[in-house]
Amino acid sequence: MAFLSACLIVKNEARLLPHCLESISTFVDEIIVVDTGSEDNTVEIARRYSAKVHHFKWVDDFSAARNASLDHATGDWIFYIDADETVDQANAARIRKIITSESITQGKNIMAVTVRQRIPQQVDNIANAYYSEYCRIFRSHPAIRFEGAIHEQILPSIERLGGKVLRSDIVVYHWAYAADKNKKRQRAERNLRFLLSELKRIPNDPFVHFNLGMTYRELGQLDKAMCSFHAALACNDNSIKRELLGQAHLNLAKLYLEKGDSEKAKHHAEQITIFDPANPLSAYMLATLAVRDSRFQDAIHYLEAAIRIARGESGLPPTVELNFARVYLELGSCRCAAGDFTMAEQDFILSTNYNPKEALPYILAGNCRFRRGDRLGAREMYERALAIDSSLKDAQQGLSLCKN
Repeated sequence: MAFLSACLIVKNEARLLPHCLESISTFVDEIIVVDTGSEDNTVEIARRYSAKVHHFKWVDDFSAARNASLDHATGDWIFYIDADETVDQANAARIRKIITSESITQGKNIMAVTVRQRIPQQVDNIANAYYSEYCRIFRSHPAIRFEGAIHEQILPSIERLGGKVLRSDIVVYHWAYAADKNKKRQRAERNLRFLLSELKRIPNDPFVHFNLGMTYRELGQLDKAMCSFHAALACNDNSIKRELLGQAHLNLAKLYLEKGDSEKAKHHAEQITIFDPANPLSAYMLATLAVRDSRFQDAIHYLEAAIRIARGESGLPPTVELNFARVYLELGSCRCAAGDFTMAEQDFILSTNYNPKEALPYILAGNCRFRRGDRLGAREMYERALAIDSSLKDAQQGLSLCKN
């Protein structure tokens, strides 16, 4: 039986750490927690879950702290995780299954396994969640070590050993939005210091430029974010994942859209597909631009394409989980603008399937039925909307017209 060590580095994680440790304690054989200077009861919580706690003096280097956790691990396999992440029972079973599978036990050249990190978003976002693939499970080996002072990576050392990496469908849940605004800003400001220091050391590293762009964007320094994303694309040397280059184009498309530069926004939206064909936001961005120009048939085409990609019909696991309730609402609105009330009604009904507590799709479906002369059906939709919110004037007026 493979012995599995979970390795964490922590500092002042008392609020989130219990959820993480609770989720992993049932399937890992040991938990190694390296504390880098907590001032709350993080260490006490870790020990409550029988974690082996070690202290490490912070030296402004995440890889150094991560590698210290590896030094204390005794397992055949390492699973590294952060305090703001969890693993559900289904994915815990997948982890145990994969490290004991025949392909792993007999394939000694397989040295690591990827997981998909799911990052949920706020409810009003067009994306319910983003997915990123990371090498999180790997064999214990003295030459496998983290690199980089920030946004540390384990994969380069595995590749130097000639080790193969097995891709998996294991999902780890990352609760980034659970941090309060103050902590997010402090984290971004800390990351900015580290990244600027890394940039002096390796000025042409596209990964550093990409992460600078993400950090500047989080801090609201949008012009600097754009410069960093452009720099990441300009100095691409194939050392950075293509998915991240797609994200750089996505961020540039959004930023140019905010600036009102439709041509550049369109260019970068089209480029997303080249680097990350599993990202439905490329088609969604093009749909948004089409709506701005009142090209509703084009918008319908792009929204339908976004839905196909998000459903995995392209043959690739989607890197973004779309908010289908909102997408179908927008698709129905485009069909209405194009004069297709029958198909629009179907889209609005689909939207209610994904979010039955939202009143607007019922009102819009009622309007479609009313336009087609189906007053009884329209009345049903308006009544459903009013059951959610009795103060909705559009639904009241629609119901009144149906009764008359």
